Amino acid sequence: MNILIIRLSALGDVILTIPVVNTLIENNNDLNIWICSDLKNKTLFDFSKRIHFIEADLKGKHRNIRKLISLINETHSNVKFDIVYDLHDVIRSKLIRFNFLLKGVKTRKFNKGRNEKKKLISKKIDFQKLKHTTTRYIETFKNDFDSLNINYFYHPLLKSLKKITHSKKTIGIAPFAAHSSKEWPLENFITVVNHFTECNFIFFAFGKREVSLVNEVFIDYENSSIIDNNLNFIDQIKLINDFNAMIVMDSANMHLASLTNTDVISIWGPTHHYTGFGPLNNEDNIIEVPHDELKCRPCSIYGKINNKSKKCAKESMSKINPEMVVKKLNDVIN
Repeated sequence: MNILIIRLSALGDVILTIPVVNTLIENNNDLNIWICSDLKNKTLFDFSKRIHFIEADLKGKHRNIRKLISLINETHSNVKFDIVYDLHDVIRSKLIRFNFLLKGVKTRKFNKGRNEKKKLISKKIDFQKLKHTTTRYIETFKNDFDSLNINYFYHPLLKSLKKITHSKKTIGIAPFAAHSSKEWPLENFITVVNHFTECNFIFFAFGKREVSLVNEVFIDYENSSIIDNNLNFIDQIKLINDFNAMIVMDSANMHLASLTNTDVISIWGPTHHYTGFGPLNNEDNIIEVPHDELKCRPCSIYGKINNKSKKCAKESMSKINPEMVVKKLNDVIN
C-alpha cells in the first residue's frame, strides 16, 4: 500500500507528524509512505526505508502551485498512491487534494479544530485542554488503519542511540521563536547562566540576526557558546539528546527537543499548551503564569498579537522572572 502525506511547512507541525508516521510504519509492514514537505525537512524522516520524501522547494521553483502539483504527480505516475492524507489543510494542500480527487484517488484531511481554538482564545468556551495536534493527526488515519495508538513519542533514531554523559553538565537554550511575542527577554538568561557557572550553555541561534543578538549579551561568558549552524535536524537531535536539560520557548525548537530523552523546560507567554501544541513528554516542565492569575491568557493561538492583546502578551512574559527558570532548571538537573 502506498500513501501520500502532505504537511508542507510550519516546522513545529512537521515535527509533530514524526510519532504518527513512525506508528504507521511500525504497525503496517506492507505500507510505504511518501511525505511531501519543504525540502529542508527531509532529514527528519530518515528513519525507515519505507519512508520516501518528496522535496518541495517552496521558496523556489515549487512556489508555483502548478509546479508543486506536477512534482507530486510525477511520483504518483510511478508508484500510484492509494490514499492521500492532508495534514495541513491550507489552500495549496487543498488544491493538491482536488488534483487527486479528479484522478479518483481517495483523500482525507485532518481536523485542525480551528473553531474550538478560536473560541478558547476569545473566551467563548470554558478554559479546557483541547486535543493535541498528534491526536488530531492520528485520527485522520483511523478510518483506514486498525488500532492506531501512538506508544512512542520520541524520534525513532533514539532507539539505537546511547545518551553520552559529559564531565560538565550541558544546558541548551533556544531563546527565539517564529513570533517575537513568544520570546522571553534574552537578558533574563544572564541570571540563569550566572547561577549555574558549573554548567556549559549552548545557545540555539541561527542566521546573522540571532547570532548577533546572542553575542551582544553572552560573547564574554566563558561557559556559553553558539550551536554550529551547519548541523542538520538529525545532528541537532543527537546533540540535544546528550544535554542535561534544554530551555526553549513555544517554538519548533521545543518540538524538536521534546523528541529526545532530554528534559525540556518551555517558557510560555501569550500562547498556551491547551490549544494542542504542548511539548510532548514534557508538560510537567512548563513555566507560565497560571490562567487563574492572568485570565487574559491565552491571547493567541500561534503568537500573532493584535492591538487588543498587546498588553496581555507583554504581561504574560514579564511576570515570568529569572528565579522561576533557575528553580525549574535546578529541579531538573539535580
